[in-house]
Formats: sequence, structure tokens, C-alpha cells
Amino acid sequence: MYKSIFRPLLFHIDAEDIHNKIVQSLQCYRHLTPVRKIVRSSCHAGTAGWKWRNLTFKNRVGLSAGFDKAANCLDELSDLGFGFIEVGTVTPKEVKGNPGPRIFRLPKDQALVSRTGFNNPGKAVFLHNLKRKQSGKYILGININTNRPDDAEQAMTDLLDLYRTFGAYADYYTINWGSIAPEILGPALAALWAYRQENNKPVFLKLPADLPLEKVDDVIRFAGEHHIDGFIACGPTQDRSLLTRSAQAEITAIGAGGISGLPVLQKSMRMVKHLSEHAPEDMLIIGAGGVITSSDAQAMLKAGAHLVQIYSAFIYEGPYIVKQMAKACSEV
Repeated sequence: MYKSIFRPLLFHIDAEDIHNKIVQSLQCYRHLTPVRKIVRSSCHAGTAGWKWRNLTFKNRVGLSAGFDKAANCLDELSDLGFGFIEVGTVTPKEVKGNPGPRIFRLPKDQALVSRTGFNNPGKAVFLHNLKRKQSGKYILGININTNRPDDAEQAMTDLLDLYRTFGAYADYYTINWGSIAPEILGPALAALWAYRQENNKPVFLKLPADLPLEKVDDVIRFAGEHHIDGFIACGPTQDRSLLTRSAQAEITAIGAGGISGLPVLQKSMRMVKHLSEHAPEDMLIIGAGGVITSSDAQAMLKAGAHLVQIYSAFIYEGPYIVKQMAKACSEV
């Protein structure tokens, strides 16, 4: 029903506009307690949990960062069957991002193109929203970044500040590899490690899809040296050659932006396989990027991922895909 009736209607509205309306709807749904009980009971039934270190995931399917950038509706999203939710990216100060329109759909390729520019409300608003989190329902990850990626001292201060500020709510943190130069990120992670020994929450690196495999081993070494606990593979790609079904005129009209969704799947799978073969065994690997169907999720786990994250699947397949994927992942 979603793909035949609701999706065509939703896809007639600007992608970011309908996204904001969905967030608003979830905020209204927050107050419908009887309905929420029914939704939770239906969406979480029949899925198996999974444990890594001291974290217990209700199932192996999570929501990627980028959907709920301001932590506006994390509890409500968890009702839909996710075993873990990642919110952000958040920076200490508000970022307006690039001018719109800045999110586009390419339905024939089951892809999204985005150039939002790390838009987020900043630390204070984000923390206010986090205080609504109901503890113990799901694993929460927070994707953090600095407002000054070119300033080593400020990047160190920002990452440490965000790690401390959200410590009562976050189960893990993610930093996007490439958003901060390694020579700046390294000292920041060293300062973070000094604090983490007292209040340790795992830190993961999210790798971009266009990172060449021959350079992944360098990132693995960097991660080991700086006490990184795992990887998310991977983020968007800039490779337009992967858009094989959409009209070239449509792609050109959209312009710049990172591509997520199905076109990224093979890049993600190759990177996950490489990480599973070369990274230390105790590092967590989360497969993300292009996981659209339950079969994709199973293939990602078989390639070596321990968990999967989705975003585009939620848009193209509808909310029920979460439970379907969680069940399929239980079978691997």
C-alpha cells in the first residue's frame, strides 16, 4: 500500500518539505499513547536481539544519521522497529546549511541526492531534545562534528565538549572520516581518549563511499592508534556513473550533492568485506549505504557487517521495511 498509494503522493512534494512534515507528524504521534503501544507491539514482534560488548541491540537494523538531525523524534522513530537510532550530525553552534532546494529523489535509481551542508540546530537545542529520550528502549548513537574543522585546537575542544555534554544519553558516537583532516582529528581523538578512560562510550568512524580500498588500511591503522571502536561503511558517493537508470538531463538539473541509496550498495559491500578481513576482530562494523531490501541487509551481514543502517530504504520502501529487515537479519 505504501509504494502503490502513499509514496506517489509523497513524492509529488519537495523532498525536504515532506521530510519536515513527517518529523512534525511523529511529534504529534508522540502524544497518542494507545496508538504508540499498538505500533510498538506490531513493529518489534518477532525480531532477535544482538549484543556487542556492553551494548544490547533489540535487533540489527538501525536508522542512519541524517534523518533526525536535531534529535526531534528519536523515541517515536524507535517505535517503528529500529534496534538503534543514530542522530545528528550535530555541531556546537547552529549551522543553517546550504540554500534549498538541497535534497532530491531519483526514483528510478532508488537514490537520494543531498547537499544540505551539515545543517543542525546546535548543541543547546539538541541537548534539550535529547532530554525526552526514554532510557533503555534502544541504542542511541550521536554523530558529532566541529564548526571549525580547519582549527586543531577548536576541533579538539568541540569534540570533547560534545562527547561530555551528551554523555548521559549517547550509547556511542560517530565522526565522519574526511570531514576533519587526519592531522587535526588525531590530536582531538587523543584528548578524547584521555577523557574516555573515565567515562567510556564507543567512538566509530563513518567512511565515505569514495574512499579507495587501498587507503582503507591506513584508516584502520589510524583507528587502532586512536582507540576507535568500529566503522560505519559507508556514507554517500559523488560518483554519477552509478546512476544508470535516471535521465542524464534530470541528474544534470539536480547538480551537486552526495548520492545515497541503492547506487552505493556495491561500494558499501566491498568496503565492509575489506574491513571484516583487515580490521581487528573486536571492532564493530555497521553496514550502511544502499541497503534497501531485506536481501540487501542479509547480504551486508554475510559480507562481514555486524549491524546495518538504513535511510533511503525508509523513504522508498516505507516504515514496514524495518521489521522485515530485522526478521531477515535474525536468520543470518
